[in-house]
Amino acid sequence: MRKGERKPADMVLKIGARLTFFPLSTENGVASRVEDISGNKLMVAMPVDEKGVPVLPMPGEDMVCRMAGEGCYYQFRTVYLDKGKAPIPVWFVRKPEFVEKVQNREFVRISVDYPVILRPLDENGAMGGMIFTKAVDISGGGLAVMNETMLPLGSKAVLELDNIPGVGMLRITGKVVRCVKVAAAGDNVFHVGFQFLDLSRQHQNRLVKFIFDIQRQSLAKGIGKK
Repeated sequence: MRKGERKPADMVLKIGARLTFFPLSTENGVASRVEDISGNKLMVAMPVDEKGVPVLPMPGEDMVCRMAGEGCYYQFRTVYLDKGKAPIPVWFVRKPEFVEKVQNREFVRISVDYPVILRPLDENGAMGGMIFTKAVDISGGGLAVMNETMLPLGSKAVLELDNIPGVGMLRITGKVVRCVKVAAAGDNVFHVGFQFLDLSRQHQNRLVKFIFDIQRQSLAKGIGKK
């Protein structure tokens, strides 16, 4: 099974499986496990936050969920439905039809064309002048932009993006992790890859959900053409 390939949820989700949910109401993921599977619903142990307080999303709230696999994790979107007690406090969430396999420590990356304001930082953290450019791809952990000059690996910059659907404005510090000349575009065009350094968990969750939406739309278009 290749990275990014979908697999029927019934082949992966089993009673006792350990899950991590990422509701918008929490800054960090919350741990749970599958208690029961019935029809199109999952009954899972009610997660608690770092202070031991039960986490209760709003009914109908979309969430990303991850489950560890062998050398990978499985990721899917679900919807919080209700709470219950049977015999322990539980959540009822929608069971997905498919899950997606993702390699550990990696985020799904998609191609985009969004305006970006790039402001390089010097060694003392002072911001340089604004560079108006665009993002060429984005994930929950970083993005790549076009730039007319090479940026040193390990250097940092402030990145500003606006009007990402469901995410809004992002102002993030990023570290350069790659810088590659685009041969077909001439001598003065580089793809500069940044790793996000201070993206909040809440914004990361929203960004991951935005990426899932784009993937789902692309898949639906592909199915429609067949």
